[in-house]
Amino acid sequence: MNDLFASENLLAQIFSDLSLQRDGRTIYLIEHGLTRDEIEQLLYLVSNRAQLHQFTKRAWQDFPLSLSVIVTEVGYEYRGTGTDFWPLVESAIKIDIPIPQRSGISELFRDCSRRLGSARPLDDAWSSAFPHLAWPVRNAMVPREVHGPLARLVREFLSQTRSLSVTRATLPGLRELARGFGSRRLESWLQDDDLALAVISHLVSGRTGDLGMSAGFLQRLTKDLRSESEVRRLERVIRARRLSQHQGLGSLPKATYELLLDDAEARGLSVRGPSLTPAELEAVRSEVDVPLSALAVTVGARSTTLERFLCGDVVFIGRPIGVAPRPQISGIDVPAWLEAVVDPAPGLLFRDEGDDGYQTQLRPTDRVTPGVSFYELVLEGLALDEWGDGLYHFISGTPEGDAVLARQGIHVEAEPFVDFLGGLTLRHDGSTVSQASGRPVQARPRTAVTILAERLDHSESIEFRLADALWHGLPMTEGIWTLSPLDTSNVAPIDLVFREIEPPAPVSLSLQPDGIGLAEVARGAGALHLSTPIALHDVDIDITLSSSDGQSSVVRICAPSTPLRIAFDGPEFADFRATARLWSGGGMHARLKARAKGLDTNAWALAAPEPEWKYDRRSGKWTAEGRETFESLVCDPVASCTVFHPCTKTPAAPSSGYGLLRPAEGTDGALRSGVLVEPEAGTLLSSIPKAVADPIARIATTQGDSRGLAEGIEAYISWSLASAGTVVGEGLRSSARRKLEDQLVAALCGGLWMKTEKSCRGLGTGFHRRLVAEAMKADLVCGTTAFSPLDDDQKHELAVYLEDCFRQVLPAPDLIVIPDGEMWQELDDAVLDAWERLSEKAKSKGAAELEFDAGNADGSWQKLVARAREAARLPELSALVLPSQRAQSLERVPYESSHSDDLIAALVSSHVDIQSRSGRWIAPADLRALLNLFLAPERVMEDPEWRGRLLRFGADRFTARAVRYAALRYRATMNVDLS
Repeated sequence: MNDLFASENLLAQIFSDLSLQRDGRTIYLIEHGLTRDEIEQLLYLVSNRAQLHQFTKRAWQDFPLSLSVIVTEVGYEYRGTGTDFWPLVESAIKIDIPIPQRSGISELFRDCSRRLGSARPLDDAWSSAFPHLAWPVRNAMVPREVHGPLARLVREFLSQTRSLSVTRATLPGLRELARGFGSRRLESWLQDDDLALAVISHLVSGRTGDLGMSAGFLQRLTKDLRSESEVRRLERVIRARRLSQHQGLGSLPKATYELLLDDAEARGLSVRGPSLTPAELEAVRSEVDVPLSALAVTVGARSTTLERFLCGDVVFIGRPIGVAPRPQISGIDVPAWLEAVVDPAPGLLFRDEGDDGYQTQLRPTDRVTPGVSFYELVLEGLALDEWGDGLYHFISGTPEGDAVLARQGIHVEAEPFVDFLGGLTLRHDGSTVSQASGRPVQARPRTAVTILAERLDHSESIEFRLADALWHGLPMTEGIWTLSPLDTSNVAPIDLVFREIEPPAPVSLSLQPDGIGLAEVARGAGALHLSTPIALHDVDIDITLSSSDGQSSVVRICAPSTPLRIAFDGPEFADFRATARLWSGGGMHARLKARAKGLDTNAWALAAPEPEWKYDRRSGKWTAEGRETFESLVCDPVASCTVFHPCTKTPAAPSSGYGLLRPAEGTDGALRSGVLVEPEAGTLLSSIPKAVADPIARIATTQGDSRGLAEGIEAYISWSLASAGTVVGEGLRSSARRKLEDQLVAALCGGLWMKTEKSCRGLGTGFHRRLVAEAMKADLVCGTTAFSPLDDDQKHELAVYLEDCFRQVLPAPDLIVIPDGEMWQELDDAVLDAWERLSEKAKSKGAAELEFDAGNADGSWQKLVARAREAARLPELSALVLPSQRAQSLERVPYESSHSDDLIAALVSSHVDIQSRSGRWIAPADLRALLNLFLAPERVMEDPEWRGRLLRFGADRFTARAVRYAALRYRATMNVDLS
């Protein structure tokens, strides 16, 4: 009790001081200033009191700040729809919070607001829907859930404007743009103009002066923002924008030739790309409309992608004859600045860096001092077998060497009058010295010298003297300067540039290789990697292997320095490996957690390997290494592809002659091991028996004539992953899988949904494929006198070309603006491009050139695009997705450019389900399990708890419909067909 009183008094003092500093402006309870250990101690004290007194107003009237700060901490970390917040609070405090007592916690927040001026909920729809949750989320100031969407919103906003400034006048446009993101939390957060403007300005400019938050929370917020991938993408976009605006793309590094030597003999030439930084690469992407990975750079007979080449990829040329080939970019009209980046300097001069390996090219911009050894390669007039005779060696500072350098525009410079020292961030490139802004630079003169430093970006100059040959700190740390010696005029001045640098990557713990299992750890395979931007010393790392039943094994490593690789085959992991072997043999799942004290914490799920089952046809039994033999379960698809019975015959022979066999073991590996047996005499395709599936109930267990949801899901996975030996068997397997999928959808989504899905006109085809079908049906692309007649094969090829051309012209269907008027020239051009490709293919086969002409001036394209886009949205099904806001949000998802993680994010952001009670809410992992069931059944069992996750949808029909809708839209767009 005394400890809790002390914590309450400390918090009261902190917030009172903060309130005085703010002078009437809002304070936030997240600005408590406590360290992580102090928060853990406060959580312990609050949990103990809650277990004794629950959450009645009387029990907490003396400790409102303590409880409010703990709940605000949960609100800051919370990511969800609002329905699963209180279970997280219960998990943190380790006690249930009855629904009536939530209002008491809100009263504590309200009391803090009256006394100290802490934040009150905003007057918006989300806060009205979740009035008790609104208090901690609002006092979290910038909750982690809005970090990623906010960065994505700002990135999208910047892509629509050339300015890098965000003002109060731009906030309405940001709010309007945010409505298309489907994040109600972000829309609610943007209602506070002052807070939104300050945080967005910080994201864009990096300035912290306008944020108006406590220093402790500012440091925490900056670190959390930096950990978001969307924020890092935004930083790259901003750096690229600044690079293109202020420095220009003409300053990008250039590609270079390299000479390969083997025992001082020339073996060949290569071209190395310029190794652009992420910001420079982003600047190139912003100026080139085509993805860099889709463009090829060709040098001689070899090529690589433009993206890899710009990142420093090497293309080996070999031994050129007469002249060195130059890189060529195919696929676009190459702008002059990009051609200059990929085109190396013409002079084949190379630094002498040893008798073996690659020698780097000397360029006209390089700084060369006397005494530098280099090679000149002369190719003119040499045959292939004389290639090495054209290699000559020179030294700069000699008449011969200086003459060779002068022919290529390289002049030998005298030694600089001072040397520079500035750590790893100092760069010396010719007559320019570059240092990171804010970092010091030291200089050491060769002789006593007086230096005049003139600043080029401001009217400022400094004169100072370096009297002896020692290291002296220079008086500048930012700006662009030129340093000139006053004692002599024969020495060239030196430019000193303080540059902005990218922030270092955060500290991270990673497990290698990806997807490592418990068996690999048991035999000492794999390792932990601790990556740090700078060298750190004496880092304590705790590594814990824990099982689902509470057992654990812990190893502590004291790392002398970082970065560090910790392999599991070391002697300190002997007990660790023994535990992993024991658990792996028992088929257990485990969790590996690594914590680098004060730096990073990460955890990974490790699964025990499933046995590989093999079916012995002679004995009719299943065998696996290290396991006992099992009988078979058999399913007769003609009787019911839902039911598996114990096999009483050896070998199994269902009445229809067809049957699906799997081991009589209830593990995930058994579901993956199905084998379809078929009649030995074979069957004609026309006489394939029809598969039959029993109705599946929403409840887990079988009752009456209906099969249980658990049995139906296992049967569906078995038929989806089973192997068949013939085309006939594969056809029957596919038919059974479709029958079971229909029954599962009817059980989860309802009979009305299934009936509507079967009759939905846009099902199975995305926007572009449907546009092709509509255009062919309307005779806009073939079938008239304007086009040569086509056979069926040619029509199929034309449809493929048209779909590809339409994707290029209309890449994002939801963002299409249908033009006014009767013409749509871009679509007519796409038709002409498709016919040209078809005609070229016909000519390559010896056929006559095809005739074609496209030009529709009656508004037909506008009607077809509108009709295809509406059909692709599956409006009949979206009308059954409730509430309507969820349906609208899922309709706006860009399925063409999304992957599974994007679909999960969209489902989570639009998720509104039943009232949150223990075990009833739908979590993101549950959504992923059902989405995988419809799109990738082989991935369902990656989650050890997949059965329980799927069964939860039996109690939430509308969320199941939302997942099914997203799966159907994604299938149509990506041409995913499980059959």
